Amino acid sequence: MNNRVDSVAVITGGTSGIGWKTAEMLLQSDPEVACALVDLNEGRSADLIERFGPDRVRFVQSDATDPAAVNAAVAEIHNWNQPIKKLVTCAGIHMAGDSFELPAEHWQKVLRVHIDGTFYWCQAAGRAMREAGGGAIVTVGSIAQDFGFPGRAAYTTSKAGIAGLTRVLAVEWAPAGIRVNQVIPAMVETPMLQRIAAKGIVDTDAAAAEHALGRLGTTGELAQAIMFLLSEKASFITGELMHVDGGFRAQRLG
Repeated sequence: MNNRVDSVAVITGGTSGIGWKTAEMLLQSDPEVACALVDLNEGRSADLIERFGPDRVRFVQSDATDPAAVNAAVAEIHNWNQPIKKLVTCAGIHMAGDSFELPAEHWQKVLRVHIDGTFYWCQAAGRAMREAGGGAIVTVGSIAQDFGFPGRAAYTTSKAGIAGLTRVLAVEWAPAGIRVNQVIPAMVETPMLQRIAAKGIVDTDAAAAEHALGRLGTTGELAQAIMFLLSEKASFITGELMHVDGGFRAQRLG
């Protein structure tokens, strides 16, 4: 273990989008933090490894839907650097379709990645945090969980499920010194959004107008909120569902 490192942040879906940006900003802001970027693909992990060094950044290939793979990944991270004190669950997938015709395999895949994957990682990393005397977890939801968006039954259901899990774990794990919160973004400029926009599922210009601020969010803005919830500045915050949505929810409710 690098003697300068005093804690490890594990970020699922950490090689792109919000996860990657969160890792970059954590590494920039605190020289004593190491980041394990957990994902199926290497993505942009090489960039952070080159900039911050292999003692502070590691790509860990793992399938979030497989509990054995998750436990093996935690063991790999523990052997590389320890203790695990932070977890951000950014791994996600988006599949849209008419609910009358939605294939069972699409429904199951979205729920496996979001609900199963979030739980398996919270459980495995949470055990490590309990042994280390505590930590902080941030799950990632979606503004979809607050509304009835047509064609997004699996996505909306899974994100709402993560919200419920976040609250349960926050209460259950508080005696172990583990805080658990959720960030709820609206539309954020990520590679996933670019992919679904290219398929015609989302019109980004129309989506920007849905936000009170009149624009989409950036990965850096979400990363700032995540970093706050992970930090000691949020030491009395747990079980909170924090909207970081540019006024999307307020405008819709209005």
